[in-house]
Amino acid sequence: MKRILGMVLLMAVLITSCAYADTSVDVIMNTGTTQAFTDEAVSSGDLETILRAGLAAESAINQQPWFFVAVSNPDIMQEISGSGMSFAPPTGTGEKPDGAPAGMPDGTPEGAPAGVPGNMPAVPTGGNSSAKAALGDSPVAVIIYRNDASKSPNADFDCGLAAQNMVLAASALGYGVKIVSSPTRTLNGENHDALCEKLGVDPSMQAVAVLLIGKADSRVDTISSASVREPLENKTSIID
Repeated sequence: MKRILGMVLLMAVLITSCAYADTSVDVIMNTGTTQAFTDEAVSSGDLETILRAGLAAESAINQQPWFFVAVSNPDIMQEISGSGMSFAPPTGTGEKPDGAPAGMPDGTPEGAPAGVPGNMPAVPTGGNSSAKAALGDSPVAVIIYRNDASKSPNADFDCGLAAQNMVLAASALGYGVKIVSSPTRTLNGENHDALCEKLGVDPSMQAVAVLLIGKADSRVDTISSASVREPLENKTSIID
């Protein structure tokens, strides 16, 4: 009887492990960029789980060179996003606005899809324009800071691992996520120290990315502009 019970328990553990593995792979394979969010709040428990997932990321010589700030205050989001940072030219001028980065005439980096990446809104091209989420469009934004005072030899990479952990945790909990970097221009700009004080961050740190997190709004078209992944054979090499 004990032997049978032991075998049953072992089978249960194996089945649970396999199911969990399948679920984890499914989350990885099906997680994409969310371009429109609802107003539904991210629960405090789920937000804590997402942040803990970031803290669980691997880091070189265990330096953990990161600090995360979760922001749900819309006024602070607006201050960070910068209301005057859109690089879309005035209608019909075709001119690059002052301060726009090098690239196409409207300031869009060469090779980028329609619209401007990060927190710059997409430029409507007609009746079939699709949504492009910006900072302030999601109920929560998580700012990832890099600690330049750490001894990590690869702090940016470690912060990237933390970001991906949080993306996958949020996805597993049923939320959509978009990673943006353009708000870091404001966060690391001339008001860097003042913003650090407001956000409770040591001024020796630099913002490297922002995660927009919330429930995906399925009513908005975010499919027509989605990028297609390259096939396996174009991007990998397997050596036997």
